[in-house]
Amino acid sequence: MFKGRLSSMVFLLVFMVSFTFLPGLKVEAAERLHTVTTGDTVESIAKTYNISSWQLMKTNGLPDGKLYAGQKLTIAQNAYTPSVYQWSERGKQIANYAKSFIGFKKTAGEETPATGFDSSGLIHWVLSQQNVPIDRLTVDGFYKQGMDTANPKTGDIIFFLERDSSKVVTAGIYLGNDQFVNAGYGAETVQVRSSTENYYARYQMAYKTYTPKGEHIVQNGETLISIAERYNTSINTIKSRNALPTDDLMKGQYLQLYSNPLYPFYVKQEASYDKAYDVIKYAYTLRGFTYVFGEDDPMLGMDCSGFIYWVMKEQGLSVKRGSAANYFSLLPKIENPKAGDLVFFRDTGARIGVTHVGIYLGDGRFLHTTEKAGVHISNLESAYFAEKFESFGQIF
Repeated sequence: MFKGRLSSMVFLLVFMVSFTFLPGLKVEAAERLHTVTTGDTVESIAKTYNISSWQLMKTNGLPDGKLYAGQKLTIAQNAYTPSVYQWSERGKQIANYAKSFIGFKKTAGEETPATGFDSSGLIHWVLSQQNVPIDRLTVDGFYKQGMDTANPKTGDIIFFLERDSSKVVTAGIYLGNDQFVNAGYGAETVQVRSSTENYYARYQMAYKTYTPKGEHIVQNGETLISIAERYNTSINTIKSRNALPTDDLMKGQYLQLYSNPLYPFYVKQEASYDKAYDVIKYAYTLRGFTYVFGEDDPMLGMDCSGFIYWVMKEQGLSVKRGSAANYFSLLPKIENPKAGDLVFFRDTGARIGVTHVGIYLGDGRFLHTTEKAGVHISNLESAYFAEKFESFGQIF
């Protein structure tokens, strides 16, 4: 009898210990936070928690070794197994990086950890630091630029619109389960909010994505063969979907893997010339490549006209290297552009005259390169480009 009672007590004690402590240990391992202080480095924090610097950076979506006092970093003790080429994983990194700025001050018109964030500034900082090439826009601009998604995922952008006018009121970085990171209404700091709160529930919600599924970012040492094997597809399929002129790849290229176009603006547009679609497909692969004035090679950097020259040349089109003004002077001006035509702007930066050029995609979008964002897609309806617009130029 005594032995039976003792066994029962031991079992109960073990059960209580397991119930009380083991889940707590798991939660602590998964959700422990470290608040960055002055002097902290990625290496010092990783050493404190006996994890690798790489694991700390991947868990929190850190784009580099820069830390900001007040950042809240998640410490994951379990091994982090990333799938760096899948956009669902990229979305999680975007969300985690956004959460690291919880508690940073809200400042109208600002967009950096040092000065604070407004709602659009937070979106711009997080996306741009996660290598999503994008303009600095208002929340309305981000709404117009993003791709609609009926199945929002972590890392997408959630927008709140007035039900009658569809005016965009605010936006945040979606975390899932109705939650989002926002530097907007009712708070003096960046916070995690819920779309079920009374203030937000009165608005119409919409979701946009900047991290589409189905891309592969080329890494050092990768080849078309290795990528084709990884995704169980053929080399010819990858080359066709991206209009790759050769088998050579450049680190950082974005390769589309699925049959549906990544940014489908040009699909229903009439092509301006025979190879217009191929020009656009190949230009898409160079998103994020850096801007360097006077250069025309992705591995060195490209200015706006150098970007045009490189893409056209690689697609076998006879184009001389010129400036935006040179191309403007050579092409007939048109009012109804087709996919692949050029779009010109004047008086950009400190320069006068026709100073900027991009490739028209359709639906008001164009592909170009600028100093801050590198190669990226912009919207002609944005306030800046609407003001600077000069004309469209017909190719061939």
